[in-house]
Amino acid sequence: MSLPKINLVVIGHKDHGKSTLIGRLLYDSKAIPEQKIQEIRDEIEKSGKKEFEFAFILDSLEEERTGGLTIDIMQTPFKSQKYFYTIIDCPGHREFIRKMLTGASQANAAILVVSAKEGIEAQTRQHLFLIKTLGIDQLIVAVNKMDMISYNEEAFKKILHILGEILSSLGYYNAPIVPVSAYYGDNVTQKTDMMKWYKGSTLIEALDNTIKPSKPLSQKPLRCVVQDVYNLEGKKLAACKVETGTLQIGQPVTILPTMEESIVERIESLGEEAKQAFPGDSIGIILKGIKEIERGHILASVEEKLEQTKEFIAELIVFSDFKLEVGNVVIVRVGTAEIKCKVKRILHKIDPVNLTVNEETPKSLGDGEVGRILFQTLESTYLEKYSDFPQLGRFVIVGKKGAAAAGIVLEK
Repeated sequence: MSLPKINLVVIGHKDHGKSTLIGRLLYDSKAIPEQKIQEIRDEIEKSGKKEFEFAFILDSLEEERTGGLTIDIMQTPFKSQKYFYTIIDCPGHREFIRKMLTGASQANAAILVVSAKEGIEAQTRQHLFLIKTLGIDQLIVAVNKMDMISYNEEAFKKILHILGEILSSLGYYNAPIVPVSAYYGDNVTQKTDMMKWYKGSTLIEALDNTIKPSKPLSQKPLRCVVQDVYNLEGKKLAACKVETGTLQIGQPVTILPTMEESIVERIESLGEEAKQAFPGDSIGIILKGIKEIERGHILASVEEKLEQTKEFIAELIVFSDFKLEVGNVVIVRVGTAEIKCKVKRILHKIDPVNLTVNEETPKSLGDGEVGRILFQTLESTYLEKYSDFPQLGRFVIVGKKGAAAAGIVLEK
């Protein structure tokens, strides 16, 4: 039986040892072939560096990826006794924001890396706030560089106390906090004798014991997104992608947001007729007697009795020289749909460093600012809450130069 798959995002300040920790996890779990490790060792020797560092594994894979080769950190899972973990590395703060909020990564859980030497920094808080905003509720903390503070228990306890307050303020009440040295491998995949005072799990054990896979997409209600529509022998063939649930011939469906009901007459997959389709399938479908269907529409089960979205509350971050003001009409892109929406009210501006509301009902949000906004839809629209359907509850606001802000639907 194959192991369940888990996507892990690794977050934290850029100097706290994320790359070293990722390299150590991949190395200790034998996810990188020995031949590749030897190649890295040879390169290090040629460059005149004295010793092997695990961060070089990540650097090497990153170079191959940017060089157009096939090895990609996203394609390099490591295996535990319980799961296949795929690591999503987020190298920089701005890149992290863009990657996470525009939906390039779908993480089941996060590892926060905090340096025992440097302590908690502004970026630590920002990244925690952002993953919470994105609905990532499963978190494990690695307090790294314990070797640099001589594996001192009291120093670890001080960080533990501060971290505990920050995590609790965000609703992470039971996140395991593991003292590690990624450089030497202490408590990463193997127990260490250097911290006999620590009686808890290793990092890999904490991951296995804490993280639960998402509910299978096939068990969720049907959501099938229309990507294009073609005329075929006098009928409309909708090219769709099944995001959740299952679709089969003869099934009654509702087309959102028009609320028109129909029945699936035909399903085509890879040029052949199919009886049913599952999450991830890209298919063509013909529906009986429909008046209107277009790119951005969504098919759902008629049993759900869904309604159009008139207003919604979202949390978002602006990440360009774009200014979002009350009264603005903006284009919101959700999946394949583009919707005109009005900024009815900016409910508050959030300080992502101190994790507090620093302004109630501001008039605008600028570059790097986070806020909670009430939008009014100006055309027929159907949106999902991010907590229910992450694929359909995440959006970007389109500016003159492309994506200018991004966020998630909290309420509707």
